[in-house]
Amino acid sequence: MSPARLPSSPRLPLSRGVSITLQPGQARTLHLPAAGTLRVAQGALWVTRRGRHVDHPAQDLYVSAGLALALDAGDSVVIEPMHLAATPAAQVPPASFSWQADEGHCAGLLRWLRQHLQAAWRPAPARAPCA
Repeated sequence: MSPARLPSSPRLPLSRGVSITLQPGQARTLHLPAAGTLRVAQGALWVTRRGRHVDHPAQDLYVSAGLALALDAGDSVVIEPMHLAATPAAQVPPASFSWQADEGHCAGLLRWLRQHLQAAWRPAPARAPCA
């Protein structure tokens, strides 16, 4: 992975793996060209994820240091350092994270297929008998 210099624009296109540190108050939009993994090394991130399909609602996620978030090709995510409401903004630490594309041409497709197969094989919730 190579360190990335953040442009003045809040949008950061990704073509390969990068490591990034966001200062408090900074937010960036990532447009993912391939499936991959966002891994938080320091601090915590608030991530708003929008899928490539308009019928998929946006998801707001909290990702703390040591955790990873799998993202799909075509996703767009807005990320910013996160802090607790009781923490003064001046004390919010920077958040460092990396994004690495999955290896191989079919990695994203295989992940999508695995997720959908797992969802299809989950047992249906129990239903109350009709009276």
